[in-house]
Amino acid sequence: MIKTDYHTHSSHSSDSTTKMEDMINTAIALGLEEYAITDHIDFDYPHGEIINSPYGIAANVKAIRAMQEKFAGKIKVLVGAEFSLRTDVADIARHLAQDYAFDFIIGSAHDAKGIDFFWPEFQYTRTKQEVHTEYYENMLEMVQACDAYDVVGHFDYINRRCDYTDKAQYYANHREIIDAILKVIIQNGKGIEINTAGIAYGMGYAHPQIEVLQRYLQLSGEIITVGSDAHRPESIAQHFDVAYDILQQLGVKYITRFDKRKPRFVKL
Repeated sequence: MIKTDYHTHSSHSSDSTTKMEDMINTAIALGLEEYAITDHIDFDYPHGEIINSPYGIAANVKAIRAMQEKFAGKIKVLVGAEFSLRTDVADIARHLAQDYAFDFIIGSAHDAKGIDFFWPEFQYTRTKQEVHTEYYENMLEMVQACDAYDVVGHFDYINRRCDYTDKAQYYANHREIIDAILKVIIQNGKGIEINTAGIAYGMGYAHPQIEVLQRYLQLSGEIITVGSDAHRPESIAQHFDVAYDILQQLGVKYITRFDKRKPRFVKL
């Protein structure tokens, strides 16, 4: 079974209230071997500043390193981050990735031009097809402009965030641009994650939908991590049985772990 969780948050993210220590203790109780703390680092969002509230990037990294020492011998804690990436923040993201000795960075498309994909002004003046198309166009520009990440987070996140009765769009509706995104990711030596929060949010599937993951593999993609996107202890490693079943179904033999941003492949 999967013994790592590579997408988690703590109170160093503005959308979590749980201390790092409490999250890690739960991970240990669940029998995990590795645990990546990937608190949000958001650039110019929404008001012209780097937000990693309420602590700041340096303090966040320092806190994770303290957790590494505290829990040494019990679990391997990774210094991670979730960057909200766009073309206009590519340079600053690259500098931060170089300045801090991260083990692992998730690159996620959360917003376009400072407008969150979930905000009414993004969605309510467009059809669902237009919203999804703009999301994927933004993601393509993102991966073309910036390589300051190791895996793309929750690839079809827009499915979770769209305010429509039928939220989902499917690979077949955006085949060409999704393929273009995946090809850039693979050419740049990056990967994608299986993010089980989609199930936790009641969508019925993990991110990305299995057709996207299958296409990634067909295009010779190899780097796959698994993360819960947990913001509270009870969500850690949640629905990892589903992720494991997906990997088995697709014939994937290995998952990826990271150390100082270098991938290594571990047999399932």
